[in-house]
Amino acid sequence: MGMLACYLEADEGMIERLKSQTVEDIFEQLEELEEEEGAEVYDMDKLWDGLHFILTGVSAVTPLENHPLSEAVEGTASFSEDGEDVFITYVYPERAKEISSALNAFDIDKALGKFVPHVLAENDIYPDIWDDEDADELKQEMSEAFYGLKEFYASAAGKGKGVIVSIY
Repeated sequence: MGMLACYLEADEGMIERLKSQTVEDIFEQLEELEEEEGAEVYDMDKLWDGLHFILTGVSAVTPLENHPLSEAVEGTASFSEDGEDVFITYVYPERAKEISSALNAFDIDKALGKFVPHVLAENDIYPDIWDDEDADELKQEMSEAFYGLKEFYASAAGKGKGVIVSIY
């Protein structure tokens, strides 16, 4: 199946409640919340590491600290300990506004104008799909992932909400 990224709007109170729980409990609650009617969720599927690379020039394996474009993909702080199979992070509402501004300022068309899939493959970017023969299709998918994430953060920030990121 692979590692999929999902983004869920959350108010600060929910983030604080989840911080006191085990990763297993958080995981179960997020599964339930994502299924609720009216839940604001963005599912990026497997493109999270590729988008992180386009935004920052590095893999999500090495996130950039205090970097809003890195945090847009990976979140700001982790609920889980290093080495756990489930990667769940959060972004407080105030930081979600800063991330939204950074995404608005990023020129994805310019970045994708330089997009060469084999460069992602050479940098071991997940998933293993980066083939130059599929460049146009991959460029379109990366553009859609960027705009989806950008719209999601704009919506969350506009409502004064934060974000919970889960990648597993």
